[in-house]
Amino acid sequence: MAPLDLNHPPFCSVDFPLELTPDEIVSLSGPINTLLKSSYLLGAAFEIEAIFNSLFDIAEEIAQVEACGHLRHSEVGPTGWEVAILRSPGPPPDPEHAVHHVAPGAIAFHFGKTVLLDPEREESFRETCDAWGSRSLLSCPLRRDRDIVGALVFGKKNSHPFTNVQVKLLWALAMQAQNHLQRNESVTEKSVYSFLEPLTHLYNRPYFNNQLEKEILRSRRSGESFSLLMLDIDGFREYKDRVSSASGEIALQEFAGILGGVAREVDTVAHLGGSRFAVILLESDTDGAVRLANRIIQRFRRHLLPGLDGSRTERLNGSIGIASFPADSFDLADLVSKTERTLYAARAQGGGRAYPFHEIAGNGLSKPGGKELPVNKIFDAARSVVDMDKFLEILLFTAMQGLGAGRGSIVVKDPEGEFSLTAAVGFDRYDEHHTAAGRFHPGLVTQWVLNHQLPLVVSRPEDSPFGHPLTKNGYRTESFLSLPLTHHGQTLGALHLTNRMDLQPFTWEDLKAFGPIASEIAKILAQGMAFHENIRSFSLTILSSISGALELRFPFLSGHAVRVRDLSVRVAQRMGLGEGDLDPLRHAAALHDVGIVGIPGGILAKPGNLSEEEMELVRKHPFIGSKMLEGVPGMDAARRTILEHHENFDGTGYPFGLRGEDISMTARILSVSEYFDALVSRRPYRDGFPEEEAARMVKAGENTLFDREVCNAFLEELRSPSGDRIC
Repeated sequence: MAPLDLNHPPFCSVDFPLELTPDEIVSLSGPINTLLKSSYLLGAAFEIEAIFNSLFDIAEEIAQVEACGHLRHSEVGPTGWEVAILRSPGPPPDPEHAVHHVAPGAIAFHFGKTVLLDPEREESFRETCDAWGSRSLLSCPLRRDRDIVGALVFGKKNSHPFTNVQVKLLWALAMQAQNHLQRNESVTEKSVYSFLEPLTHLYNRPYFNNQLEKEILRSRRSGESFSLLMLDIDGFREYKDRVSSASGEIALQEFAGILGGVAREVDTVAHLGGSRFAVILLESDTDGAVRLANRIIQRFRRHLLPGLDGSRTERLNGSIGIASFPADSFDLADLVSKTERTLYAARAQGGGRAYPFHEIAGNGLSKPGGKELPVNKIFDAARSVVDMDKFLEILLFTAMQGLGAGRGSIVVKDPEGEFSLTAAVGFDRYDEHHTAAGRFHPGLVTQWVLNHQLPLVVSRPEDSPFGHPLTKNGYRTESFLSLPLTHHGQTLGALHLTNRMDLQPFTWEDLKAFGPIASEIAKILAQGMAFHENIRSFSLTILSSISGALELRFPFLSGHAVRVRDLSVRVAQRMGLGEGDLDPLRHAAALHDVGIVGIPGGILAKPGNLSEEEMELVRKHPFIGSKMLEGVPGMDAARRTILEHHENFDGTGYPFGLRGEDISMTARILSVSEYFDALVSRRPYRDGFPEEEAARMVKAGENTLFDREVCNAFLEELRSPSGDRIC
């Protein structure tokens, strides 16, 4: 028997119409009445498990279902599935059969529709059905905003197989459940129990991931550090296999109790799965985290666990890896990676110990406070970070650490002379709301520093050249240090540090100590800005080459991108859009079809009508094209335009069904231009339309396919003397 390949499963989707016919409705009065009452039977409970238990009872009544489950989907690919709820006569989920327990969801995701797994038709499904204790399985995908986020799986053990009518009934029930869940999500917040791991009553991994992201954002805003501890029980698997699984569960519960006892209420303690735990330790540096970790290890080492005869004679050790934010990392993924590497190092050294990251990195202990700036951090950031905003944030945070400033900001001046507040640390939420908009008019201090090209040190409010204390949103500036960031005579921006945390004023001695580092920051900033632009140019060159290769492969696309680009820009200029919108539109229009590189060539060159499955593949090209621009600096607006250029003004487009002004203006313009040029161009399945007829078809799409304002501007441009198509 060939193994089941979840990336290329055998065809098994349900292709007959899922609506019940009048004759079927007449003959199924009992199940139909049960379905009609399903909203009432599902109840008003907000607990997911209660909802699904009721749903499974209904499935048993209407279709003699004997096994059922709810699968959750969290990421792309077969490994992104997990069992949420399972009621099955088969064995409980275990690592050996894990892939077969989630296979029905992965296969439904692959086909994007309800699937029927029947081993009598396809032998490779047999092991999956056996894992569910069933002779056949029906898997119905659950969607949220058109994305598949889960699946309901129904199995039959004795009565085999599912009839067409039973498939229709279960599909209708799945739709009821989907609507019920979405309604609950819109009117309720998640119960706290949905964030807890049942065995240990600690927070689960999804909650931990969300909380870690929040703490990083909070730390960047407030300037306060925190530490991440990753913990594992040494020899846990051997202990569980030698004593018993029940003793293993007791060990996890009691270790969780030790963690909860030593952590503070403000800290986050989570069970990540297996014998792995994590702690987010707020407002803690590395030294404090190491002290806590050693206390945890000592307490667990002294703790007695059940032995073979049930008496408490066993002891286990724990290993802990530690990394601190922002001292060890300024990025979420990197922080987690470094903590895991440190945990691995602790276990590799025999376990029963705690390691901070700086020990395995060989950096030595760093002393808090003082006026020495860790220059190596700046150079490491410059070499490793492409995201300019993140890079500037690292520079600013490092500067603030060096001089103990309570607030800091970096203002950058772009080549067009526009200013942006691209980094701000230590501001409260109100200030952050007002400073996050991007472009702004520089304030008094920035103007003074850049106009005079001199640093400004104000030790007391009365020393300010502005003749009065600076107060904004209730925050009073007592002392500050501001200086221009210049490199080779070019003004790149200004750096501001405000109100030292030790309440001492900034002095010219501070400036003297900080001046050389500021010069290095400006130098690296200049290199970073150039690198930023090089990455952007290089990426666009590659994508343009791909677009050109597609035109060579498919001659009917020849010249399409250039014509659409030129027409889109002319329409945008007629509508009065500024250069800030025209530049992203140029790139988006030139690359709007680059995503078709992910569509089989046979579909694009097919002379006849496409099937629904083939159309689904074609409809993915805006998303693929948008993903191809992901990470390219300065291309966010172009990415959005490409993603939305097949959205219709009335909400009937794809990929998201956006409506009206929810669609970006540049995408609305590109949509009309692309539509017109596609009409007048020859395609494998038809000849091109005359330009006059294509213009009438554009007009007919006003307020349905297209924005009326854009449509009128487009038609005016076609009739203008500058128009190169029709008069």
